[in-house]
Amino acid sequence: MNITIWKKILSYFFDISIEKKKSKFSGELEILLSRGRLALCTKNAMYSFDDLYLNFRTAFSILNINKFKTDKVLLLGAGLLSVPYLLEKNHQKKFKCKAVDIDPMVLEAAAQYALPKLKSEIELICADAETFVLNDKEKYDLIVVDVFIDNEVPCKFEKEDFLKPLKNLLSENGLLMYNRMANNDVAFENTESFYNQTFKQVFLKSEMLRLKGNCMLLGNYSSKN
Repeated sequence: MNITIWKKILSYFFDISIEKKKSKFSGELEILLSRGRLALCTKNAMYSFDDLYLNFRTAFSILNINKFKTDKVLLLGAGLLSVPYLLEKNHQKKFKCKAVDIDPMVLEAAAQYALPKLKSEIELICADAETFVLNDKEKYDLIVVDVFIDNEVPCKFEKEDFLKPLKNLLSENGLLMYNRMANNDVAFENTESFYNQTFKQVFLKSEMLRLKGNCMLLGNYSSKN
């Protein structure tokens, strides 16, 4: 979709609503133009924000993602494909990516607003992430878990029954990145508890990055190596 230069300029002064979609999963989804970028938002959360999706932008920079092989990428929680966009725009990566989302309205928005900007091979898949992980047989160099319903991670994605088959989808030396909310004390404590009690039991080599408003849990990774 072409957005006029005037709208892009105005969006640096105030957000411009481009479209609203009704989702049975997230309520109202709104595509906003903000600071020249497209954002996908719910009432309480932002699902995507082009190259200003700062949790992944910052994490990629800290990790120096260019050191990692990313030929095959699995994205659980598609949004407007900010993760593929960051890998291409900021890190000059080219890859094959499966972007899985349970919400057809999210995938519709991704196909309309995000896919035309990307050069990599992106396959959009409408499926429950848990079911997909349990049935998929491929191996991926980078797996990104960005699964939210509004601002909550469904509890089924916090169980070993999900994490263990997810780990099996990683290629040798593959990297898992699990995005979590940490925008207040309660959210951070919940994330820290999940990391210590469950995540580290599956991913013995793991770390937690605390970012502004989020934590990024890293599986199959250690900064000491």
